[in-house]
Amino acid sequence: MKKLFALLLALAMVFTLAGTALADDPVTITLVRTGTPEVLHDIFEPMIEAFEAEHPNIKVELQDLGWSDATQSLQTWASSDTLPDVMYHLPGTIFNLATMDKILDLTPYMDDELKEDMFPSMLEAGQFEGKQYMAICNATSLMLWYNADLFEQAGLDPDSPPTTWAEMLEACEALSKLDGIKPLGLYASPAGGETSFVFESLFTTEYGGSAWDPEAGGYVYDTEEGKEAAVNTLQFLQDLTAYAQDNYVEYGRFDCRTLLTNGDVAMVLDGINMANQMPDQLADGSMRCALLPAGASGIQSTAINCGGWYIPTNCEHPDEAWEFLRYTMQTENQLAHAKYGSVPILKSEAATYTDGYMATVAASLENSYAEGICADTDALWEVNGEQLQLLMMGEQTAEETWEAISEGHADILG
Repeated sequence: MKKLFALLLALAMVFTLAGTALADDPVTITLVRTGTPEVLHDIFEPMIEAFEAEHPNIKVELQDLGWSDATQSLQTWASSDTLPDVMYHLPGTIFNLATMDKILDLTPYMDDELKEDMFPSMLEAGQFEGKQYMAICNATSLMLWYNADLFEQAGLDPDSPPTTWAEMLEACEALSKLDGIKPLGLYASPAGGETSFVFESLFTTEYGGSAWDPEAGGYVYDTEEGKEAAVNTLQFLQDLTAYAQDNYVEYGRFDCRTLLTNGDVAMVLDGINMANQMPDQLADGSMRCALLPAGASGIQSTAINCGGWYIPTNCEHPDEAWEFLRYTMQTENQLAHAKYGSVPILKSEAATYTDGYMATVAASLENSYAEGICADTDALWEVNGEQLQLLMMGEQTAEETWEAISEGHADILG
């Protein structure tokens, strides 16, 4: 009897160490990865097939959801407690659902191997009020993308792109002498948090640290401590407008990608998806990317804009859902997922890139910070977008913009 008890105790310990106790009977979990269905099916169908072969008692049903339908679908599912068992979405929405107790805290599920393999900024980006509500699986850093041929024509060394704000302005001045092009593709449209991401990333290089304080639940640049770095960053953004294309106030990030690929501008600040627009030019070296030029800190850093997986509280099989979620985060599976357009999430993933532009992208994560995200993100970004547009239009100074942003955020956050 003692031997039987010891055996049962040992088995219990094995299951405890494994982290999840999977059901004996077959279960089905639903998976929704918001995005372009035909692309995502090519990524996830082989992954699901391999997972089901290893876990015959777990079936994964992949459901389509385009971004245009996501907001309404999420609201409907959340109100009726029918959210998919594993779903990809953006932090602001997920953290808002967490405030309504609609999202599971993944902290008990996160194993040490995964936590140690994730870049710290990626791990932190999924945390809200001290809990791990997301497993980040898709992200972008802000990079400097540039036309090497135009650099040469302007007498600049394409192998030595700007590493500081001063060098960036010097490069803009040299490129401004070329006929028929503008030095910089700049976007000032207030929608979608695009300019907010640029401001926040540049702020990290000036301040030498994160733009968001998770303990205070607010932006560092809204405080007196962060004011000087914030005003300097805003002034730099305004200075760049002198070298931008005509009507830049009406441009969004996607518009500027076309300007760069068409040879109408020499440089653009953008994320990893820029690479999808010019694979051949990146391959032959006529287009390249570099780390974001540094401000006063001297550190070429960036904020991280991201999305990730979550499990809702209405999930009937959370252990099985986590088992699949964790499977998607294995290095080879994360590499496959990253083809949709993502920087490396895992250090083991980044180690596979040893040359080319992806090696530079991977290097950007060494000095990266989780973007400021909370349940009120959309409202905060709206303030930023509106005020940054006024700044870039020259209708207010850097200091006036800082004051307006800080006051707007205070009204929202209380």
